[in-house]
Amino acid sequence: MNWRDGLLAAIAAPTAQAKDAILVGLTPPDGATWEMPELPLRPGRPPGVVEGQAKRRRQGTDSLAGRRRFLHAIWHIELEAIDLACVLALRGSGMPAAFHADWLRVAREEALHAGLIAGWLEANAYPPGSEPVHHRLWEAARASTDLGEQLVVVPRFLEARGLDVNAGLLPRIVQVDPAAHAVLDRIYHDEIGHVGTGTRWHAEWCAQRGIEPAAHFAQVVRVRFADQLPSPWPLDHAGRATAGFRDAELALLSATPPQA
Repeated sequence: MNWRDGLLAAIAAPTAQAKDAILVGLTPPDGATWEMPELPLRPGRPPGVVEGQAKRRRQGTDSLAGRRRFLHAIWHIELEAIDLACVLALRGSGMPAAFHADWLRVAREEALHAGLIAGWLEANAYPPGSEPVHHRLWEAARASTDLGEQLVVVPRFLEARGLDVNAGLLPRIVQVDPAAHAVLDRIYHDEIGHVGTGTRWHAEWCAQRGIEPAAHFAQVVRVRFADQLPSPWPLDHAGRATAGFRDAELALLSATPPQA
């Protein structure tokens, strides 16, 4: 199976295990080119998983019910992250093998994360599909117009937001649920690397076009996420710094945009 078709097949596959089984057999190309395919309206999902609006969580993660619902939402985010990494690779026509190898690695680590959370959910009588899921992350990726925009939208904005949430949660959950903490801690540290991969390739994409990366980041964020500034969560400055965020980018995320 060639790279382009393999990535599309992984997106269409229903489970993290099935997606990973396809990805493990793919070889990253070096400089190969192709036409960007039309992306499906929805990626593949396991039987019984339905799209819809999950009920508002009334319990915090200090209760088992609250943790079940929170981890279920994170499970689907990690499953969606496999598909988003595949889309980044699909947008990388002409990019070197190192670019594709990086996003293949990210996709496979996201599959591992989804599997770890699915295991916790099964062990706590709340298996995947216990409540509806949304596809807002997938829609954000589909709406991106090119590789540079998606590198901002997905790893550098949406996934980096996960660092903020996890950094605040981990100290609180460690005593309440060590098993959940172990899974979320693994995800947190891997995701710093994923966001850092996005930062590195975004800088490379900008350099190829003579664009200043922080300026491009600001442009995309102000167009796509103006209604989400300032960030609703305290920024994980340490994690974001490790992932390559610049002071100007952190200041943008903390600032309220001017009124029109």
